[in-house]
Amino acid sequence: MSVGSVIITNYNGKKYLAECIDSLYRNSFNDFEIIIVDNGSGDGSVDFLRSNYSQVKVIALDQNVGLAIASNKGRKAASGKYLFFYNNDTVADVNLLLELVKTMEADDSIGICGCKTLTYDGKRKTNCGVPLDIFGYPYGPDKSFYVDAAIFIRAQVFDEIGGFDSKLFLYCEDRDICWRCWLYGYKVVAQDSAIFRHDSFCAVDEDGKLKTNIRKRFMGEAFTIRMLLKNYSIWALMVIFPVYMVINCAEIMVFLLKGRIDIVLGAYIKAYRWNFSNLLETLKLRKKVQSERRVSDIDIIKKMYLGSGKLKLFREVGVPRFGKGS
Repeated sequence: MSVGSVIITNYNGKKYLAECIDSLYRNSFNDFEIIIVDNGSGDGSVDFLRSNYSQVKVIALDQNVGLAIASNKGRKAASGKYLFFYNNDTVADVNLLLELVKTMEADDSIGICGCKTLTYDGKRKTNCGVPLDIFGYPYGPDKSFYVDAAIFIRAQVFDEIGGFDSKLFLYCEDRDICWRCWLYGYKVVAQDSAIFRHDSFCAVDEDGKLKTNIRKRFMGEAFTIRMLLKNYSIWALMVIFPVYMVINCAEIMVFLLKGRIDIVLGAYIKAYRWNFSNLLETLKLRKKVQSERRVSDIDIIKKMYLGSGKLKLFREVGVPRFGKGS
């Protein structure tokens, strides 16, 4: 049994795999296993792994089931006391795993530990923990609420809080699991001595404009609504959710005035329909979370940005540019 299990979901990321895996094996802490769950890649990733990294446990799926489901499948194959859900487009610092283990061993109240993230070239810090506003949007003043791209969690905590929400195909799964970690009475921290480089998607382009696309906006809206419905108590929902919808309506009006009904239909209306069709399951999960939570919403909200991250970002960079693709 290993102390740690590094679980990496891969989808057509062959170009990243060697540097990612080699940097992990160069780590000063070596009591860990690597599990890679391949989401039906078509770039030869599985053959490459089996030919070059026989010590890596490869779970090859026949289709892309999304990040959350793939991560949960990786957990089932893991034996570690700690689970490290780690992106494939990364390069680990030599002491990354050691610093994460040291942080967790020093404080039993920590459920999840994150890292300091640098750009892939190592020249700039991206984050060390990410803020979250009360509407579930990941933007605001520099107050850390959740961690992304590298989630180091106690296996016992992961199982207790129910793992990743399998409906969150991509985006929001990290916010959601960290929120539930807080709700169950565990801390979420980011350790600035645990460092990795990440070739992450940048939401702001070279002209300083926010960039996205309809598919990403759909998933962002749909999964945020599900997260709010599950994790807030009824009194908090009654206060916060109507304001969330007012903000959504304002966004819809902006896009309608710009003649972008495709965004309104493909992102917002589709997100509402998705939540309606999944409402019974959402309410079932909500019942579990609300019956098992140990921390009040007042204490949770104190850790969040009390304004709207969307509006703050809009004031800073304007209306987002919508590109093509996923």
